[in-house]
Amino acid sequence: MTNTGDPGQHDRGYYGAGWQQPAPGPSAGVPYAPPAPPQRRRPTGDPRRAFAPGASLTNTTGALIAVVTVVVVEFVSGLVGLLGTSLVVGPFAQYGAGDSLVAGFVHGVFLAPLPFHVGAFLALAFLVPVARRSPLPVILLRAVLAGAAGTVALALVGVFTGAFGVVRGSGAARLVTSIVTVPLQSGLPLTLMLVATTTGAWLWLGRPRGGTRRPLGAPGTLRQPDAVPAATVQGAGGPGHPPAGSSVPPTGQQQPNPYAPPSGQQPNPYAPPAGQQPNPYAPPAGQHQQPPANPWGPPQR
Repeated sequence: MTNTGDPGQHDRGYYGAGWQQPAPGPSAGVPYAPPAPPQRRRPTGDPRRAFAPGASLTNTTGALIAVVTVVVVEFVSGLVGLLGTSLVVGPFAQYGAGDSLVAGFVHGVFLAPLPFHVGAFLALAFLVPVARRSPLPVILLRAVLAGAAGTVALALVGVFTGAFGVVRGSGAARLVTSIVTVPLQSGLPLTLMLVATTTGAWLWLGRPRGGTRRPLGAPGTLRQPDAVPAATVQGAGGPGHPPAGSSVPPTGQQQPNPYAPPSGQQPNPYAPPAGQQPNPYAPPAGQHQQPPANPWGPPQR
């Protein structure tokens, strides 16, 4: 029986013997809600994230390779067009709105797409870097995001150029074309070229070899097998032959019994089988054990 007046009965915990109160739980009238499991969040340096803010020498190098390659492609393409047109029109002759071929070449290759190059370079260097540990789909997504940043930079510059055209009397249509149509017209092909050059920069910096290795114990990984014991490894003599230096007899040969009598003598019936220790209570070889005498039987004759 338990003593209700014993103070020691109140110190047995919630689940101790003699405790009459229920276990802790939800209060009366309030439904119990289990705690929500913690959500797994990818770390900041995860190479699979689309955005990876930060600046480093590797990020700047990848951005320079991608953007400078686009400029080189534009320069070679514009130079080929300039040489073809100069066969018909003089390169420094005034035509159209008063610009020469050389002035149009410099404006079309360097000045007009300059906001795109600056915006794409800043995005690749600080927001969506060309990381070596990132997979190719992530690199392609980051290149598209960098091209979108360059297109937005063209639209921001178009706000000022369009407003300047409206002041000079070009009308509101100039503002729309400077903000919407011209940036999209120039940004789409430049973005496609940026995707190709970003992939080349990723290959140049060194893409991950053989996939990302996960540590042992992670889901989807298997534990490496242990080393095979030396006794189970076949020797150089083929199957049935033990390895060099071992005392195991070859397969098919019986190990000699060290307790067998010499040839010509009667075998010891008390000798242990091959591979077992001898019986210390067995009689010597050549003697037979006599049964014990019956003390209640008749005398032996």
